[in-house]
Order: sequence, then C-alpha cells, then structure tokens
Amino acid sequence: MTHPWIIWPGLLLLALYLGLYVAIFGWIVRVVRRRLGLSVFLVAPFAWTAIEWLKSSGELGCPWGDLGYALAQQPVWIQGASVVGASGLSTWIVCVNALLAAAIAKFMSRRFVEAGLRLTLGLALVALPPIWGAKRLRAANAAPSQGAPRAVPSIGRVALIQPNIASDQKWNPTFQDSVVESLYGLTRRAVDSDTLRIDLIVWPETALPFYVRLEPLKLRRLLDTARELGTPILAGYPDARLSSAGDVTTHNAAGLVLASGAISGQYEKMHLVPFGERIPFQGLFPFLGHFDLGQAEWTPGTERVVFGGVGPPFGVLICFESIFADHARRYRDEGAEYLVNITNDEWFGRSAGPVQHADLAVLRSVELGMGLVRAANTGISMIVDPYGRILARTRLFEAAVVTGAIPAPLPPTLYARWGDWVTLLSVVVVVVLLAAAWFRPVGRRAEPLSILKTPPTFPGV
Repeated sequence: MTHPWIIWPGLLLLALYLGLYVAIFGWIVRVVRRRLGLSVFLVAPFAWTAIEWLKSSGELGCPWGDLGYALAQQPVWIQGASVVGASGLSTWIVCVNALLAAAIAKFMSRRFVEAGLRLTLGLALVALPPIWGAKRLRAANAAPSQGAPRAVPSIGRVALIQPNIASDQKWNPTFQDSVVESLYGLTRRAVDSDTLRIDLIVWPETALPFYVRLEPLKLRRLLDTARELGTPILAGYPDARLSSAGDVTTHNAAGLVLASGAISGQYEKMHLVPFGERIPFQGLFPFLGHFDLGQAEWTPGTERVVFGGVGPPFGVLICFESIFADHARRYRDEGAEYLVNITNDEWFGRSAGPVQHADLAVLRSVELGMGLVRAANTGISMIVDPYGRILARTRLFEAAVVTGAIPAPLPPTLYARWGDWVTLLSVVVVVVLLAAAWFRPVGRRAEPLSILKTPPTFPGV
C-alpha cells in the first residue's frame, strides 16, 4: 500500500500535472486565433479532443476526467458513443459550449443576426444527438411486431461477488483466513440462492490476498470450490513467477477456474496504475524500480486473453483498464462477446471516485455494443447492457451478491469497426493548424479588453 504521507503531495502534483494540459489547450487556441484569425468555436473542439488524447497517452496516460464521461448516467445522451466514442462526446460538448459562448459574445457586441445564427446552431447541436439516442433506445425496447417493451437478450448468467473487505484486513495475515472464508461464503450463497444455473462467478481484483502460485494448499481450496459448486470462477489474485534468469516477476492477475477444478487461463494486467502499482518509465530509467513509495511494483502483462470454454468468450479489464477505450475495443476484435471488469475501489473511500470509475466503464459498453459485468470489492458492482443501461447494481461498502443475465452483444458498432476516428481527425487538424500558424508571422496585437469600454467587442469569435 502506498505510504500515507505520499497521498496529499501526490494529489497536488496530479492536479498540477493535469492542469498543464488545460494550459496547452489554451495556448493552442490562442496561437491559432492570433496567427490565423480563426474563430475560437472552430478551433476549440479539435484542440480539446487532441489534448484529451495526449493526456490519455503514455505511461502516465489517464482518460479520467474527460468531458464525455460526464454524461455516463444519461443513456439517451451517450448513444452517440457507438459512433464517435467517449472522445467524440467530448468534442460535441466543447463545440456546443463554444457556439453558445460565441452567441453571447456577438449579442454583447450588438451583432444580433450573427448571435442568432450561432445560438440556433448551438441549440440544434444540443438537441440532435439525444433525439437520435432516444430513437435508438426505443428501437431496442420495442418488440418486432407489437412495439411493447422486451427483455434484453442474454447469452448466459453471471454471479458477481462483492465481499466488502477493508485493505487493512485484506492484506493482514492475521485476518487472511476470515477474508477468504467470507469470499467463499458469499460465493456459495450466490449459487444456492439462484434458481437458474449460473454460468460464471466473478470475484473482484485481488480477491485472494496471497500469491496463489506460492500457496499450493490455498490454491487447492480454490480449485476444489469450483469443482464442488460445478460453476467456473473468474478469480482476481496476485501471482508470482520465477524467470529463467532467477528473477521473480509478480502480476496483478485474473484466472479462470473451470468446474473441473483446473485453471484454463490467466490474464495479467497490462495497464498498471502509475506510482500505485508500478513506478513509470522504468524501461528508460531502470533505477526508478529501486524507489519504494509503498507501491505494489507489479510486472505488466504483455497480451490480452479472451477466455472461452465456459459459454460465450469474454475479455477481462482489471481495475482502471476499463477507462482505456482502445484496450477494450481490441477484445471485441479478438472475438470477445462481453467484457468483465474486476476492481478494488476501496481506497477511494466514500468519495466520488468509485462512482466515476463505474461511469467510465459504462461508456465501453456503448462504444462497442457489448454487455459488461463488473465485480468490485466494495462497490460498485453492476451489469450493463450494450446501450449503457445499468440492469443491476450494488451500493457502496456492503457485502453483496448480484446475479443476472449477461446481455447479448449487438452487431459491431461504427466505433468498434473504425476506432477513435474523431480523435485522429482532431489531432490531424490541430497539427495542420499549428504548422500553418508557425509559418505565418504574428500580426498586430489586439488591444486588451477593458470592462470600462462599452460595448465590449470580441473580434473573430
């Protein structure tokens, strides 16, 4: 666990780091406006989307906080993500706000016709996507002939286990037995209480608080449980391996235990949380691996795994891997029919963090037209359909079991086929604009605005 004294300085540095991208966005808009004379509302949407991509890339990449996710709890408003992705929703939001700001600026300059045109365009841009989204959801809900609501088609049944174990107990050897017994107890309850056959049981990230490869007796207990219940278990756990060079590599892993009592495959988390799970940039500067900030220092996995043999194939997203759209999209390319997200959000406490994290996962369903099931240690565990509608969910910080149908996938969406094409377009546009601005000399500086001058003018908006 990260040392407590690191947390507050770390949050301050994170705020400063993320604020840097907003500053870069402002610089791009200002340079293009001054040198090329283009309106802000034409430049800002592309610039913002390109900056969100930059913020989300590399070892420090973090799409958390991107504007499009603000709409995650409004299914009607997010259907456009099936075409343009979450990043495209950000583009849309900035475009609408830029148009409305331009309308206000023109109105204050007494240029009422131009203000009216921008206001009309802005309102139309607000209305059209949710109108289309509502129509898409109505089509999904209507039976082919009667037009009556219909159940979401399913491809299996799942049980999600939320044990609600605090970190100070989970990783304390004194409480290890009770932690594991609580997990097994909830699992048996899920199987015994459900009247329909469960095809897959899902445990959260690092549900087993020990290195399974190094604990043969405890591993045997896991295998025997799956065999006794007659139900496969996807279990999150730490794993350790001895390399041929004598080094030990550790992984944040998820393994599929078959009803026969054998592990059929294992996925190792590829996107590790910077500073929490691994010090970044060790590939360039190996000495960074010697710094001890209390991080887990896992070894990143190298390949995605599509699990099959227990019903429809699925891909696993461990913890904040659910916020990387392209990572999830590759699972669909590789044959997965739904996504499983396992996580441990306990360290967020009773903040907005667990809710935001769950919201980000919802967008993956809409983008790809796939169902998503999510098991979280302390919540939020949930089942999401391919339209981003939450079919079942838990509350935070309660031991709970969620059972339900696994939603069937839709035909591949445009986003699933084309990927993040809006971001690519935005990056190309910004590069071209900056190149054009670079080779054009700076014109005469505009006079600074003064609140004493009436009416104020906003040239070029």
